[in-house]
Amino acid sequence: MPRRGRHRTSLPTRLIAIVAALLVTCGVAVAAGSAFADSDSEGGSDSSGVLSSLTGDESDSGSDSGGSDGASSDSGSGGDNENADSEGSGDQQDNADDQGNAEDQGNAGDQNGDNGDNGDGQGDGNGDQGNGDQGNRDEGNGGDNGGDNGGGQAQAAVDNKGRDQIAPAGADQYVDINDVDNNGGNLGDGGRFSGQGSYSVDCGVSDHNNSDNYMAAPGKDNGAQHVHDYVGNESTNANSTDDSLEQAGTSCRNGDQSTFFWPVLRDLNGQGDDVGQDGGSLDGNVGRILQPRSAELTFRGHGDEPVRPMPTHLMMIMGNAKAGQQNGDNVNAKYTCSGHEDQVTDKYPVCGQGSRLIRLLDYPSCWDGQNLESANFRDHMAFPDESGNCSNGFVPIPALRIKLTYDQPAGRAFSIDSFPQEQHAADTDHSDFENLASQDSNDEGARCINEGRQCQNLQQ
Repeated sequence: MPRRGRHRTSLPTRLIAIVAALLVTCGVAVAAGSAFADSDSEGGSDSSGVLSSLTGDESDSGSDSGGSDGASSDSGSGGDNENADSEGSGDQQDNADDQGNAEDQGNAGDQNGDNGDNGDGQGDGNGDQGNGDQGNRDEGNGGDNGGDNGGGQAQAAVDNKGRDQIAPAGADQYVDINDVDNNGGNLGDGGRFSGQGSYSVDCGVSDHNNSDNYMAAPGKDNGAQHVHDYVGNESTNANSTDDSLEQAGTSCRNGDQSTFFWPVLRDLNGQGDDVGQDGGSLDGNVGRILQPRSAELTFRGHGDEPVRPMPTHLMMIMGNAKAGQQNGDNVNAKYTCSGHEDQVTDKYPVCGQGSRLIRLLDYPSCWDGQNLESANFRDHMAFPDESGNCSNGFVPIPALRIKLTYDQPAGRAFSIDSFPQEQHAADTDHSDFENLASQDSNDEGARCINEGRQCQNLQQ
């Protein structure tokens, strides 16, 4: 199954690349010898011109060596990178303005020196999906070393962009659940299911936390600038790869090594243990992290056709962590309260006494049938139409819905973590998922749905 842009290169392609590299090396050696010979005949002029031609530095030795990687991706989706987020990717102009300006980033001088240029081929590293990061997850940031961070290369710089825009969620981000219209329990994309069949997996409520995102910002510490809650794979961090994830333990009862993650919810009346830390208060995320009472991970059918099995290593995202910076593109936030499930809103609902807060995370479930990922993590997937059907040659696969239930703090004293610039807007809710379930269990899951059975914790 093609892993477009980053993971796998075919053997013929590698052989061609090796031959080309040898030819180029021979050519450069001849050119270098000629240049030095000319230097000697001109009385020992500076040889830096030859060195510049070899390194590509010329006058700008701090340029980002990863900048061309995105252009070499064959995913065919580079034109959509401005909407590439889960972790708010694709914001090239915004990132370009901040290149090398660590002195203007508040604490940047103490955090990473040169925030703009990481020198590790990671583009700008700010959760940038498809803009310089593609092709690099296995090169210089952990690769196949199981999170060894680049085989001895320096650790990627910590991101701290936008900290001058930190602010709490405004009053307009909250709504009394009693003021939300009955919309049948759904809005936005996905969430329209058919039949009685399903399969689910019990992976607990919170395995670990960090402010990384190996999909959007591979190898980048604090690449998300907000804390994620993880269930499933116990090793997920900035340096995760397919190999490292496959070797790790899992919180799922059936041994499913898939990774599921989303931004944490916080009680703003409490104090977190990440005060003064990246991803925590340094990025404007304050308060005590709330663990869900329950995290339901359920796959369902949709539309008029049977679903195909989900392929192992399929990666996808939902929602947009940079909704405000990207004009609301790909927003899919859904909240409600227990006892009011027919009233779903994209604002933070203020639930009544005894009612619990619910977050609904609906993933796209129409697959292009070929690619396990795309440069922006969206183009290989699509949401079905209002009837639950797929179009444009896409095929239906099981629709993942994550339902998170919390004991909600009183009033408006809660919000999800966000990038500093997003100021905890409710519509920035999002989630990331890589399927590492065995193909046998994926096949059985599709049969459960198509045969109208309700299955749980399928054997791996």
